[in-house]
Amino acid sequence: MLGNLRLIARSFANITIAAERHHVHPTIRSICSLNQLPLGSPTLPISIKLPTTITKKIRDKPNPCIPLRIPRPTISLPLADPLVDNDNEIQAARLIVIRRKKMKKHKLRKLRKRMKYVWAKVRQKREMRKEKAFQAELMGQVKEAEKFSPANYVQEKLNIVNMTILPNRWRGKRLPEFVIKDLIAKAQAKKQAKIETVERRKKFMASYKQE
Repeated sequence: MLGNLRLIARSFANITIAAERHHVHPTIRSICSLNQLPLGSPTLPISIKLPTTITKKIRDKPNPCIPLRIPRPTISLPLADPLVDNDNEIQAARLIVIRRKKMKKHKLRKLRKRMKYVWAKVRQKREMRKEKAFQAELMGQVKEAEKFSPANYVQEKLNIVNMTILPNRWRGKRLPEFVIKDLIAKAQAKKQAKIETVERRKKFMASYKQE
């Protein structure tokens, strides 16, 4: 109870100080003058007279407060994204990548050392298979050369040269190969008969002139 009374007395003391500094309604000034007593143990009972009506002017002008002014920095520092173009940072992910590369090299070196003779044996067998295939190809070429006959070779070339090339069409029509052969043979026979007829006529005219 005493603590609450002390708080009320201190609040009225503060109102008194504010009334002396600024313009406050006279009713509040009178209340503050009644409570300018030294703080201590108050005497009971205490009579406090509060104003019954509060004007609009008092509500519009509350106790002034001193605003706090925070000084702003005059130098403006540029804001940069720390995740972009930061060469000084050390990432653990990159260290893990480097460690994996080193482990791969180490494991590869151990594997080569362990499988040295096994891989040499496999390489030797592979080279032997290649050599056998090459020798077999050389032997095949030698046998083919032994079977070569110059007379048969020349005859084949002459047959190719003397071979008659059949046309694909006969008088603008596309016909089978055997039909074109028959038509060509009939045309040649007809031409030969015409030549024989001309020669026979020449002989007959020559014998008629001699008579």
